[in-house]
Amino acid sequence: MQQQTLPSDNQPKPQGLTISKAGKQKLSKSQEAFNKLTQKIEKLQKDIEKKQLQFDLALKMYGNELYPAQLRILQTRHKLITILWDIYKSHKLAKTDQRHLKNVLQYHLQEYFSLTETEPDTILQNIFSEIEGIDYDKMMQDEKENETARMQDMFDKLDINIADIDIDDEAAMAAKLTEAKQKMAGMKERNDERDRLRQAKKKKTSKQIESEKMQKAIEEMKQKNISTIYKQLAKLFHPDLEQDTERKIEKEILMKELVAAYEAKNLHALLSLELKWIHKETDHLENLTEEKLAIYLQILREQANGLEHQKIRIFQQPQYATLVNLFGFSAHRYPVEIVRRAVINAAEIAQNFESDIKDFESSMALRHVKQMLKQWKYREQEFD
Repeated sequence: MQQQTLPSDNQPKPQGLTISKAGKQKLSKSQEAFNKLTQKIEKLQKDIEKKQLQFDLALKMYGNELYPAQLRILQTRHKLITILWDIYKSHKLAKTDQRHLKNVLQYHLQEYFSLTETEPDTILQNIFSEIEGIDYDKMMQDEKENETARMQDMFDKLDINIADIDIDDEAAMAAKLTEAKQKMAGMKERNDERDRLRQAKKKKTSKQIESEKMQKAIEEMKQKNISTIYKQLAKLFHPDLEQDTERKIEKEILMKELVAAYEAKNLHALLSLELKWIHKETDHLENLTEEKLAIYLQILREQANGLEHQKIRIFQQPQYATLVNLFGFSAHRYPVEIVRRAVINAAEIAQNFESDIKDFESSMALRHVKQMLKQWKYREQEFD
């Protein structure tokens, strides 16, 4: 079959990697397995791309809609706390209502402190200190000392001391975490070496020896086949051999795709490039020997397994940490939907706070506070 470097504009787009037979000829089991695996890989690749787009959109929605809504909640909650505090300090409520209003204030202070990313202002710090009977700065120092002690217990196992650093110093803590990771990696390496030496001392059975030989031969054949496709395409795509400027740019792009596929041992991508740029049809796949098919099947199975793990681990990527911290594992399934619901919920909370603030600042403030406390007491009874 005649080779071509780049497809013509009117050439039909290449189909997926599929082995087909003419007429009533049947595919072998290996050929059927090849088709199923390539279809599975293509679906996984589409699923990963789709999920990645969903997470990117969810992250964009968080930045453009949810985060501003959360700031709005903090601002309105701050104002609500100060208004309720003035009412609490006025002592115009009955003792029971006064006690419940204190609970309401404690709840809102706790929520505010847990959600804010900055140090609360002196107004809220003073309210907290007075209502809790604990100095805010002293409480924060106690919490910091407890956190330092907890972290030191963790680092003690690795013989790392953090007593000489401030845990709020991000650069210093990052250095300690790096040191911890290095020590853990070293421990793992030593354990693996001990296991390897222990295994080496054991006398291998003839079955184990034969299995290792077979596995080594398979690995060599896998590498040989991948290298063969790569070398064939590298000669074809090398931009230095192209005189035409436009074609040279195309080949530079193709070469990058080829190198990336080869370094990742991505057989599916290599075969796709081979079909797209060398073979006009996929009929050459049906001429693959059973031996080569067996090698390809093993490589494709490994690739499919890797893609399945990649699909599951998308939400673990560092850029999505904010979403995972907010929504947990549920963010993996429906990232866009869960952020959209959070935006709606946040808007409702802020609107309710603004409505309450309007009522509590009116001439009928005490009546509205009593109504609010009545609902609060009813909810408390439900949870008791």
